[in-house]
Amino acid sequence: MVVDLKFFVCVFRVTHGSENCKEKMQSDIPIYAKKIFLFIRNYCIILTHKDTCSTFDSICAGAPDTQSNHFTGGIEMEHSLKLLTNYLQDILKQPQTASLHVEDLSPDFRELGENAALLADTIQDLTNQLQLKNETLELENQVLMDNIQAMDEISWALEQSNQQLRINLNLVNALTDYTHNMIFVYSAETGQEVHTNQPARWFQNAHAQTAAHLAGLLLDKQPEIQQQIGQTRENQKPEPTEQTDAVPTENPNLPEHNTSSLRWNIALTDSDGIDIYYQVESFLIPWFHSDEGNSQDAKKQAIVHIVLDETERQRRQNLIYRFAYVDPLTNLNNRRYATEKMEQWLQEGTTFLLSFIDVDYLKYCNDTFGHEQGDSYLVEVSQALQILGGEVCRVGGDEFFLLQTGLTAAQQDEKLENLRQMLLADKSSGYPKCFSYATTSVPARSTIPLADYISDTDTKMYQYKQKYKIPLSDVVYKDDRI
Repeated sequence: MVVDLKFFVCVFRVTHGSENCKEKMQSDIPIYAKKIFLFIRNYCIILTHKDTCSTFDSICAGAPDTQSNHFTGGIEMEHSLKLLTNYLQDILKQPQTASLHVEDLSPDFRELGENAALLADTIQDLTNQLQLKNETLELENQVLMDNIQAMDEISWALEQSNQQLRINLNLVNALTDYTHNMIFVYSAETGQEVHTNQPARWFQNAHAQTAAHLAGLLLDKQPEIQQQIGQTRENQKPEPTEQTDAVPTENPNLPEHNTSSLRWNIALTDSDGIDIYYQVESFLIPWFHSDEGNSQDAKKQAIVHIVLDETERQRRQNLIYRFAYVDPLTNLNNRRYATEKMEQWLQEGTTFLLSFIDVDYLKYCNDTFGHEQGDSYLVEVSQALQILGGEVCRVGGDEFFLLQTGLTAAQQDEKLENLRQMLLADKSSGYPKCFSYATTSVPARSTIPLADYISDTDTKMYQYKQKYKIPLSDVVYKDDRI
C-alpha cells in the first residue's frame, strides 16, 4: 500500500528575536506538532499536517514579531527536511565532520540551509573557544596546583624552621639563664624593658634599690650607645676601590671584641655603702615582640646590655695597683708612679716641673717621740704638699716629689717657701716641722735622661738644705718667752 505523505512544513521567523514569542511558541506548538520542533537562529521549524496549519497561523498571530511561511511538498520536501535534521544533529554531536550541500535542498529550504550552515560555523567557533578556554583553565589549574604544592612545601619548611628556632630559643634562654652575667634588653625607642635573664631577675628582686640605680645608668647611656655604634658602622663601610687579586689580610690593630658593640664601665655604691664595679657590653638588635600588648615594640630596635660584675676583679686590680704604685702610709703615689708619669709627659711633649722635697727633723721626731709620731709627721707634710696641687709622690722615707705643669720654677719655689714657713711657725706638736726643696724645669721632649734631672734636682735640694736648714739646737727646747 502506497501512502501519499502530504504534509506542511511551517516555518516561523522571529524577526526581532523576541523571547516572549519563543516562550509562547515553546508552550503552545508542541500540542499540535509531535514530529519536529526546533529553533535555528530566528527560525522555528515545524512539520505538521495540513489540518493543523491554521492553528499555527493563529499562534503566530498571537506572538508579536513573527512571520509564518508554509512549505508543502512530498518526497522532495521530506528529503530536504531529513538533510537539515541530520545536519543539525551532526552539528550537535560531531561539529567538525558536519557538512551540508545547500544545492541538495529544495529551493524553499535553501535559505534555511544557509542559516543552518552559519549556525554550524558559530557552533564550531564556540566549540573552539570553549576548548581553548578549557585548555587555558586546565593549564591555570595545573599552575595553581603546582603553586599549592610549592606553598605546602614552603609551609612545611617554615614549620620545620620555626620548630628549630623554638629549640634554639630554648637553648639560648637556658644558656643565658645559667650564665653569671646579667642581661637586660630595653627598647631603643621607648626604653621599656623587653627581656631579662634569670640572673638579672634575681638581682632585681634581691637588690631592688641597686638594680633600679643600675637600670637608670643603662637607660641614660642608650642614646650615646646608638650614636657611637652608628658612627662605627659608618666608618667601617668599605670605600669603593678597584678590584684586585690581592688576598685580604687581617688588621692586627682591630679590637678583640665586636666593633658593633660598645664596652664601658659602671661604678656605683650599693645600699650598704659597698663600691660595686660592672663592665657592660651593649649592642643593637632587631626586636620582634610576640606579646600583642607590647605591639608598639614589634619590629623595632632594642639594645642588649650584658652586665658583668667586676667588683672582685676590680678590687684585686686596685690592690695590685696599690702594691705597685701607692705608698701605704700616706696613700700618695710612689716613686714608680712618679717615674712613669714623667716618662709619659716626656713622650707627650709636655713641659713640667720636678720639685724634690726632703723632710727635716724626722730622725729627731722618731727618736724622741716614737715612730708613730714620726709617721704622723710625714702624713701631715704630705697633706700640706697636696694643697699646692699637682702630683705629690712619696719616693723615699722622708723624700717627696711634686710634679706640676702650667707654672714656672720661680712660682713653684715661691709656693713651697710659703708652705715651709707655715710649718716652721707651727709649734703645736712639740717638735719642729720643716722641709728642704729644689725645683727643676724639664722641657718638652728633652733628650736628657730623666735620671739626670732627678739627680740634679736632688743635688740642688741638698745644697738648699745646707744653706737654709735651721740647726736642731736652734729649734729644740726654744721658748719664745726667753
